[in-house]
Amino acid sequence: MVVYVVCDILLTPPAGLETRPVSHVTALGFVVLGLLFVGLALAIVSLVLLFRRSRRTAMVAIIAAVLYFPAVLAEQTGNFSSVRAPSAIEAVELVQAAVALILVGEGIWTLRRSASKAPAG
Repeated sequence: MVVYVVCDILLTPPAGLETRPVSHVTALGFVVLGLLFVGLALAIVSLVLLFRRSRRTAMVAIIAAVLYFPAVLAEQTGNFSSVRAPSAIEAVELVQAAVALILVGEGIWTLRRSASKAPAG
């Protein structure tokens, strides 16, 4: 989750890797940016839940990770901005896509494992 949060932050303009002007972001780009920030917030919530040993951690992590994919799909199809992404952003997006897939897989595995340990009733 920490790597996911760091990658998400690196994709924002304050991190310095994103150099495209906001004026070139499309309407769809703004929508997926909103989803990206909701995913970031959920990833942080998931980290907090992890430290509290909550059973909801896996589900929140899965949702956070899934919310990343609309942004990367919009970017890869050229629908995010009228300007091509800087190479540093493309590299971070690929790393984050891998991390998001790992989080989804780990979350599903954790949910299945906890469901099989639950008492029958």
